Amino acid sequence: MFGILLAEAADEVTQVSLGTQNRIIELWTSSDLLIKFTLVLTICFSVASWAVIGFKYKQLKRVRKRSDQFISLFWQSRTIEALIQKGSFLKSPVFQIFKAGIAALREEGTKDRISYEIRKAADNEIEELERYIPLLATTANIAPFLGLFGTIWGVLKAFWDLGHTAGATSLEVVGPHIGEALGTTAVGLIAAIPAATFYNYFVVRIRAMSRDLNQFAGDLLNRIEDEYLRRG
Repeated sequence: MFGILLAEAADEVTQVSLGTQNRIIELWTSSDLLIKFTLVLTICFSVASWAVIGFKYKQLKRVRKRSDQFISLFWQSRTIEALIQKGSFLKSPVFQIFKAGIAALREEGTKDRISYEIRKAADNEIEELERYIPLLATTANIAPFLGLFGTIWGVLKAFWDLGHTAGATSLEVVGPHIGEALGTTAVGLIAAIPAATFYNYFVVRIRAMSRDLNQFAGDLLNRIEDEYLRRG
């Protein structure tokens, strides 16, 4: 008995799924070129934003781990020379800042020159962390308006067809166009909501990392001054 109920439930789910797919296909094929263009553009924004979300999530996680490891080594080392003697390090924003400061020091630069190179490296690393993030903001802002445009266009088409169909007021006339309108609205929201959510998430994480990078830049400059410039 239980097996029969499961089989019937599976058949119903399959029928609903196939019916939904058929309606989506019918909605797409019945849409005009403007609606199709709007849907394709919105979907492209959504795909691009998800690609950015995946890339930035992995990047920021990797950057945070490697930066924390290097900062720990930085403070555990009694001197900068002792840290340099430890060998190679995994690439991270703080290591890039450290490398820029040491390179400027070895060129016998002044404190101002070393400070400039360290700050420049920090700004470059922060800019790298922020790369591609504006695409999420663009998707979050534009996708709802694309959906709204499709909605307005679908409603207008429904009224136009209703006005040109004498004596017809049924949903058979306006239904497909209303479906197009609601479909574009849904696609716009599906694209915008994740983009806005992860944009805010990444902004908070990048702001915290930027604060840490600027703090490390200041600490590095102070140690270089204490261990090399004042001694010299």
